[in-house]
Amino acid sequence: MQKNSLLFTAVLLVILITVSTTACTSFFTPASVKVTSVTTDKDLYHSNEVMVMKILVNSTGSSNDTFLKIEGITDTYGQTRLFHVMPANLTPGPNNFLYDYHLPACSKCSGLDPGTYPVNVTLEKNGTIISNLSILVNLEQ
Repeated sequence: MQKNSLLFTAVLLVILITVSTTACTSFFTPASVKVTSVTTDKDLYHSNEVMVMKILVNSTGSSNDTFLKIEGITDTYGQTRLFHVMPANLTPGPNNFLYDYHLPACSKCSGLDPGTYPVNVTLEKNGTIISNLSILVNLEQ
């Protein structure tokens, strides 16, 4: 009888540990978040035009204190012309963000030659990169 009681207690303990571990893991695990697309309103931009970026972030849960960092278009002097940080408090499902950027003049004098430039979009929380995606932007004079 004592062996059955001990075996029952051991099995019950294993079940309780398994259930509590699973419950704690699902409760404390952060939401899965991913930048799924970054698009612009045009394929080619000219000097001083406004570029409209649409950023789509998918999240399995809510997440506060997250930020989208948009950076790129580095000129020949090494200066990054596009740098913007925006709050991105997320809700479950798709989250859409829009950003309008007034492009600089594209010329030899400004250090911004015509060509293709990378733009990186990074989603960060507490200084940690959660997800990122890069696109290429074409600039002409």
